[in-house]
Amino acid sequence: MPNRTDANLVKAQAKLLAKFQSSELRFRFPATYLAFKTSTPIMFPNYVELRGREDRVIETNYKARTSRALGLGGRTHNHTGPKGDTALMTPAWSTYDDKFNISLKQADNSLYNLQEQLQSELENIVANFAEGYETLATNYVFANRSGVNIDTSGEGIFNGANQSFEITEATEGDRSIQITKSVMHSNKYTGGYVVFCDTKSFNKFEADAAQGAGNSTNLSFQFNNVTYVHSVELGALAAGLGYTKGFWVAVEPGTFGVLPWVPKQNRMGVNTKVNQYSLISNPVDGESYAVHTYEDRADDTANNGYTQDVVTQYEISQDISFVHAPLTTANETTFQAFSLV
Repeated sequence: MPNRTDANLVKAQAKLLAKFQSSELRFRFPATYLAFKTSTPIMFPNYVELRGREDRVIETNYKARTSRALGLGGRTHNHTGPKGDTALMTPAWSTYDDKFNISLKQADNSLYNLQEQLQSELENIVANFAEGYETLATNYVFANRSGVNIDTSGEGIFNGANQSFEITEATEGDRSIQITKSVMHSNKYTGGYVVFCDTKSFNKFEADAAQGAGNSTNLSFQFNNVTYVHSVELGALAAGLGYTKGFWVAVEPGTFGVLPWVPKQNRMGVNTKVNQYSLISNPVDGESYAVHTYEDRADDTANNGYTQDVVTQYEISQDISFVHAPLTTANETTFQAFSLV
């Protein structure tokens, strides 16, 4: 052949390692979603067994608050009063899934062996669930912000249309968290707080918290007993309301959570002649996900397999239900939103 082209070395291929590979496989850490997981065992300790199957409804009971002004009539022999009441909360689950397939012969002519290719598919599954759940959790926080705020301190004002307590940046911005805590206290939340922050508010609060005791603008007193969560996608949602200077949502720990669930067959590891039910542990959130697999005979040459091949179809899934403590006041939730204006 001219110029000895038949003696040319074939295309060289190498495997990217460490950060060169992990940069491509990176995903957004689901900080918002993981914050929801911390409260789950407290709220519903036995929901996995109670649910039983996807179509079974769970009703949870709670005691309703009966608020009355104190009387001044004095003691009487014929006093009468009303009875208290209870209410129901019904969690709703949604099933989320991701799919891929592997063929028996697809690695025979590849730089990556079959186990490495399977590992790559699973890494993408983990990343897809992490980012998907982070979006779901952030949307839930934003969509469930309270439409009721009874604070009347005068430092900031509640915008009922946007369901957000607005704080003037120029005059009160440096005391944002102090005002947030006092507003939460006015709304009868007295414990520590979890604060879901968009990027601007998170950066502001982190910088404020770093002020040293000797600094003339020491703001560290505002940050006791508060956990800050960087909810990246909250910024775009807030911008839709016209808030671009900083937006955050405060909530008391233990009043919100998420309920992950997988079917009984997956937990038991059932194998039949036509499919398998199993579990896989997600290293990001520590939860078990349902795995369903089955095999098909196939000519998989179009997908880097070969003529007499076997394709295994994989579906990884999980049911989740986002929940927050129920309140009987119309439009009131435990999530109080705040914004700089």
